[in-house]
Amino acid sequence: MSETVNQTPKRGYGGHPHHLFKLPEADVTTCESMYEEGLQTSTTVAEPLAGNELTTVTRNIANKCATIFRRLQRSLAYKKWFFEHSTHIIMALAIVLVTTSLIPGDLRETSNANNRNDGKVKPQTLVYFVYLASFSIHLGSQFWMTIVSGLSLYFNLSRHAFGDVQKILFPKYFSINSVLSAITLVQFRKITADVWQLHTYLQLITLNLCFLLELTIWLYMVPTVLRLIAAKTAIEKSAGLGKEVGRCNLGRLVKCPHYMTIHRIFRKMHMVMAMGNVITIMCSIYHLTYIAA
Repeated sequence: MSETVNQTPKRGYGGHPHHLFKLPEADVTTCESMYEEGLQTSTTVAEPLAGNELTTVTRNIANKCATIFRRLQRSLAYKKWFFEHSTHIIMALAIVLVTTSLIPGDLRETSNANNRNDGKVKPQTLVYFVYLASFSIHLGSQFWMTIVSGLSLYFNLSRHAFGDVQKILFPKYFSINSVLSAITLVQFRKITADVWQLHTYLQLITLNLCFLLELTIWLYMVPTVLRLIAAKTAIEKSAGLGKEVGRCNLGRLVKCPHYMTIHRIFRKMHMVMAMGNVITIMCSIYHLTYIAA
């Protein structure tokens, strides 16, 4: 194993050792076609058993739908319109939500029906419950991911193992927090009476800033950071690095211009994500002082 790790490409580091991890397009096409043929064979060979005709038909329909969906995912139109434009559509809807939340108006429910004690959940009570629940879960998620989970895993796992965990947690963390921020913003706007009061308007601005930051990081920065982590990990494994705990040792890769370019871009984007996350925590603490007051 040591012989394999210490082998040096003939062209030096300029040859980019990570090319070993790239699968040729022809092999990818061959694997996909073999997979589809195997799937079709498995669906046609299976004979319907007596009394299970409906189950067999349902399974065949599900398999055909899955095959069609996989072909649709590989199409250029799906990749272009769904993955590329969906991000901008979500951001446009978020901007509309932020804009409408800043429009002044009295959205408080004052009808006598809300004040009746007939044993049912009052609409105003439900609004307060959803608002406090979403904000509490959001704040707890921020502190757990940033302080408890982040620091504990970094100082107890190898750097590559920590990176694999972060690749799973980053999308879930920022996506869930974005949804919770949106719910908190909407519910807070419902229980707000006088928007033009300074302290209320500052809270709306704070909640909007928190929501937009988390959504921007999730949509535009997390996918790029995940690709950079994958590229860095592939190159470092080929050089036998990445097993250190609580520190970063680049070793001989310091002399590789390609790797150092990827490393610098990753450090910058990761720093921006960390600063954005800290700002969102500060926004949550500021809103917490408003609730406590």
